[in-house]
Amino acid sequence: MSKKKIQISPLQLTFLFITLVISTADIFTPSFVAQDAKHDSWISAILASVAMVPVLFICLGLYNQHKGKCLVEICMETAGNFFGRLIGFLYALYFFVVAIGAAMSLTIVLNISFLPQTPPWVIVIVSVLVAIYGVYSDLEVVARVNDLLLPLGMGSLVFLLLLNVNEYDFNFFRPVLAEGILQPVRGAVVILGYLCETVVILQMLHFVSRQEKINIAVFMGLLITGGAILAGTLIYAVFGPLTEIFIIPSLELARFSSVGKYIQNLDVLILAIWITGIYIKLMIFTYAGTYAMAIIFRLKNYRTIIFPVGFFLCGIVFSNIDARVTELYFMHYIIPIYALVMAMVVPGILLIISKIRKKAKGEVKGK
Repeated sequence: MSKKKIQISPLQLTFLFITLVISTADIFTPSFVAQDAKHDSWISAILASVAMVPVLFICLGLYNQHKGKCLVEICMETAGNFFGRLIGFLYALYFFVVAIGAAMSLTIVLNISFLPQTPPWVIVIVSVLVAIYGVYSDLEVVARVNDLLLPLGMGSLVFLLLLNVNEYDFNFFRPVLAEGILQPVRGAVVILGYLCETVVILQMLHFVSRQEKINIAVFMGLLITGGAILAGTLIYAVFGPLTEIFIIPSLELARFSSVGKYIQNLDVLILAIWITGIYIKLMIFTYAGTYAMAIIFRLKNYRTIIFPVGFFLCGIVFSNIDARVTELYFMHYIIPIYALVMAMVVPGILLIISKIRKKAKGEVKGK
């Protein structure tokens, strides 16, 4: 596949890292974590952030063994042509699964809470078309758009949290670890699943302009993202056990918030955050998937398969749009394990193989 000279800055990489997680993690995750960890949700956020550190070390260690290569090329270089392409294909499917989940999340939120009379397929088509347009424009354009949208989104979330300072009741977080450590660990796995979706950055690290800044950019992204997720657990300080019942607790928080007597129902604000963030996430994962497929099948340009991929995404979302309970179950219990395998287990095995092969080559040269 021909490689156009694309460059993103380390700061843009940090911003993309944050958006990939926060854009969907603050929709259903607070409810999922509250169901598992209850009043120890804040412990789950800390545990997940700490557990993500070794995952990032594995991913970055793998990239450092194959600098200048994308994830699929790393797979092919490590596992051989056939098995490498097979593993790369599995990653492409994973990227598409995450993109489908993002489209489903946006459709569910809009259809249930804001546009109940609008046919879901309209929302899906608009979302996928926007994603396709962004993917066709290339990664640099998506990164620049994210540079503008992320600060606004993060600022809006901080505004909502500060707006409810007087409503926080930290007694909802007591007693600490009353039911043991297992419950917070289960909640941490859910959060860790969303954090592990950032394995997609391995598909674009070779585009970063200053390679020596990659580690700092990635870990800065984890620090900010972990802090944002921890701040998101303040929803439990407002609603307490009701957080477990709400499907979308952050939306309920926005509706609960008000500025004085006249500015109320700030759910439109959080909707704007979700729409922009999810569109960026859709673009990134669709881009990563199509770029991976282009390398696997030796296509000259990834753009040749963007529209077929768009039809594929639409078809999958259409076929599952009415199975909302099943989709929420899948997001809660299946996706986190799936993400852990793709972000930690597979890269870990590839890293071990890479180190063994590098050591073997060194010994051969030494002779």
